[in-house]
Order: sequence, then C-alpha cells, then structure tokens
Amino acid sequence: MIQEKYNRRIFDEGTEDAILRLSHLRSNVLSPVGIGDGDNVLIIDPDSEALVEWLKEQATQVTEVAAEMLPDIKGTFNIIISLGHLNETPATLKKMLSADGRLVYALPEKDRIADFTKRLLKEAGFSEITTYRVSPDYLFTTEIYAEDYIGGGAGDYLLIAK
Repeated sequence: MIQEKYNRRIFDEGTEDAILRLSHLRSNVLSPVGIGDGDNVLIIDPDSEALVEWLKEQATQVTEVAAEMLPDIKGTFNIIISLGHLNETPATLKKMLSADGRLVYALPEKDRIADFTKRLLKEAGFSEITTYRVSPDYLFTTEIYAEDYIGGGAGDYLLIAK
C-alpha cells in the first residue's frame, strides 16, 4: 500500500516538502475521475511521487510531462490531468484528448481561477463540465462535494470536462 510505503520516508525526512511529495492523500482529489484499467493518462507537472505511483496502479499507461515539453508529446490520451495550475489552455489540451477523453483540473480557490477555467473549457468546446468542491484543498482532499451541495464547505475545485 502506498501509504505504508511512504510514511516512513515522510517521517525520516520530516519536511513539508516530503509530505507534499509522498502523502497518500494526494490521490484523493482524483477519486471522482474514475481512473481505471485501460486508461491512458497524461499528467502535467506532477509534484507528488505518491500520486504518480497511485496513477500507475490504476491506469494502463501513465505519461508524466513538464508543461514546457507538451508540444513534444505525440499521440492522444483519454485522461489529461493538471493539478494546481492552468498550465496550458483547454483548447490546446483538447487536441491531445481521444474522442471520449476527459480533461481534469484541480485548482486552488485562493487563485480564483476555477470560473475562468470553466469559461475556457466551454470556449474550447467541452460540453459537459462537472465541478466539485474539495476540502480542505486539492492537495490533501478528505471531502468531496458537488459544487451546488449546500453543506459543502469552502475548498478548492475539481473540474472534469468531456
């Protein structure tokens, strides 16, 4: 289990960076995406070893890429993930998606870019955008709410566009 594997390293390193890179909670934000066998996933600028390992356990193929290397990527993916940043426009990423593909953004509320990103997704031709509020944040998600859930507290956003 990823949690057991990385807990010792987190304890030994004892830094905030170690928690960010190695916490098993990093994958929680992606649970509504439904990543599974047969998925070909592209993750842009991954900042967590534990998250990437979790993805590799779930999906058939996982490609990690730095945002500046996106123009060099060939082929298509059925899931593209960007966590924490609007690294590239949805219109550009849509060209890299298969016909049934999903574009996934987890965005911090403090940057106030979720509404802007939703507009960009609509302009890029995504017709179905599902929005979740994740709490306390997208990094260490412990609760996930539909955006319009009355009892859902403030938190970051998870956007899944088709």
